[in-house]
Parts: sequence; C-alpha cells; structure tokens
Amino acid sequence: MKQATSTLRQEAEVGRRHTPDFGGRTLLLEAELFLLFVASTTFTLAGEIPVWLGMIGNTVFIYAIYTVVHEAVHANISSRHRGLQWVDTVAGLIACVPLLLHYHQHRRQHMAHHAHTNEDCDPDIYARGNFLGWVFLRLPVALLGYFNPVQQYRDCQRFNCTRIEYVYTAISFLFYATLLIGLVASGYGWDLLLLWFIPWWIGQTVMLTFFTWTPHHDHHETGRYRNTRVSLFPFANVLLQGQSYHLIHHMMPAIPYYRYRAVFDELRPILESKGVRIEGLIPDRRNEHPVSTSS
Repeated sequence: MKQATSTLRQEAEVGRRHTPDFGGRTLLLEAELFLLFVASTTFTLAGEIPVWLGMIGNTVFIYAIYTVVHEAVHANISSRHRGLQWVDTVAGLIACVPLLLHYHQHRRQHMAHHAHTNEDCDPDIYARGNFLGWVFLRLPVALLGYFNPVQQYRDCQRFNCTRIEYVYTAISFLFYATLLIGLVASGYGWDLLLLWFIPWWIGQTVMLTFFTWTPHHDHHETGRYRNTRVSLFPFANVLLQGQSYHLIHHMMPAIPYYRYRAVFDELRPILESKGVRIEGLIPDRRNEHPVSTSS
C-alpha cells in the first residue's frame, strides 16, 4: 500500500512539472491548421493547385484539428489559469465546426470515456472488436450518426447534458445543416464533396483509429496501467500528435499532448514495472486480455 502511494505521488510530481501555465502552443496549432485549410481550399478553387493536392491538405487539417478540441475539452489551454477557461471554449467551438462536433455535448461524452474507459458503458466501446470490423462497419455507422439529429439528441440524453447544453447542441446542428445545405444550393456541392466531405471521412477515420481503436485495443482491461497502450515506432510522436503515448493522457489528463513523451520517458521504469503495454503501431495479440483472445 505504501509503495503504491509512493508511486502515485511520484507520478503526480512528474505531472505537475510538465503542466504548463498556459497552453498557447495549442492555439498556435489551431491557427496554423486553419491557415492550411484556407490556403488549400482557396488555391484549389482558384485552380492554383490540383484538386488531389487540396484534398490531401484538407484531410491533414481534419485529422489534426481534433487535437485542439481534445485539449480544449480538458481545459489544457487555460491550464493553470482557471479564469481563462473561456479560451478553451472558444478555441474548442471553432475547431469543432469542420468536424461537425458539438462542443458541450462532446465534452460530456469524452469525460464519460475517461470515467469508464473500456467498460461496457464507455462511449467509445463501439471500437471493441477486430480492425476490419472497426473500419468497415462500426466506424462508418458512427460517422453517419454525425448527420442524424435524433442520434445527437439521444447522445445528449445518454451523457446527461444540461438544458442549456441541449440548446447549444441543437443550435450547432442547425448551423452545420444550414451551412452544408446552403453550399450545395449555391452550386458548391461538388467542391464540398471533394474538399470537405471526402477529407472529413478519411481524416476522421484515421484520427478516430489512432485516438480510439489503436490505443485502447482490445478494449477489455480497465486498470490504470493496462487500459491504454503505448505505441512506439519511428516518427510516431509527430504523426500521431502525441497519441502514441495515449496512456500518459489517461493517467494525467491535465498534461498537454506536446509533453506526453517527456512524461513517458521519466516514468518509463515505473510503467514497465506495472506491466504497461509498450508495443508498436499494431497491437500485439500476445498482450491482449484473455477475454479478447478467446472470443
């Protein structure tokens, strides 16, 4: 018991040292990504770059912008300045628009994921199962739900949204629907398909795979040191925006994505002694929970 307390105290101390006063780096990331999106879209529509290049640029934008939402949801932009949490909200609301996310509802959902990681009531438990089933069935069904107002209402119910959060969700859904329908009605349907919908589908698929399926597979273990994997491979930290160390995020949600690696390096001896799954990009079946390997 004393050893466990000492370990947690040591982890907390490392976490405190790596929690910045203010997460301005995330705001810079948001500005850079929106600049990429505007430039990519504008140059494509003007014929300055080929459509395929614009699609790639916007796919990168969609893939990466969720990191801003994620940091905002955890108030990691305001960080130690709790009086500046409105900055998290504004940054998160803006970043949610191209993703068709509803910030207040999503915040409730994500906190439920942290509270019930890999349990049957985990909002992300739909990712449980093999990779092919995830990519070709469970994930597409989830993505189509973004366009379903009934699904959004049910999610508000499921995650105990307040009355005002219901209103915020309804307003954002109506805004998104009006924007998309308006663009199609104005003759931009083909551009919308090529420069937003296809990049959105691909970007969301890649992002949700690396945020949801890969780090928590096989979605059966719930312990502090086993409910999330660490994925080590060349350039992983950059390509996955820190989510190769997703375990660190679940252990210490107040730490920003750009400091996960440093925390992992400091705590690695402790993590290894606790049996943390430190693997490559692809989950190692030898380390899966018996329930998963027998099913």
